[in-house]
Amino acid sequence: MSILGAVVRVRPEHLATVVPRLSMLPGADLALNPGDGRLVLVIEDAQIDGVIHGAAATLASIALWPEVLNTSLVYEYSGPDAPPTGGGAVEDYRAWRGSLKDWAGSSGDAPTPGS
Repeated sequence: MSILGAVVRVRPEHLATVVPRLSMLPGADLALNPGDGRLVLVIEDAQIDGVIHGAAATLASIALWPEVLNTSLVYEYSGPDAPPTGGGAVEDYRAWRGSLKDWAGSSGDAPTPGS
């Protein structure tokens, strides 16, 4: 299991679009919304139709939303039951570098209920 704490920054005028979209994400919990464009999220791995969607992939997907200015990972926990990242053992310390679309999946969209 993976649990992430993150800050998502959007322009305040986009809150009406982003907040409902975040609330629909499986495994994502909006912990704080002071109304100024800063959003504090807790994201954990979620299982949808038998498929595990990793918390990191969900955060990467959110970062690709056009309304999102940036995301900041504040806390990360990965237990022994965390889903694999897909590439097996990392032999090169630079191997984590890549595109957010690679982490998010091919579509770049965060998982939605029923997808």
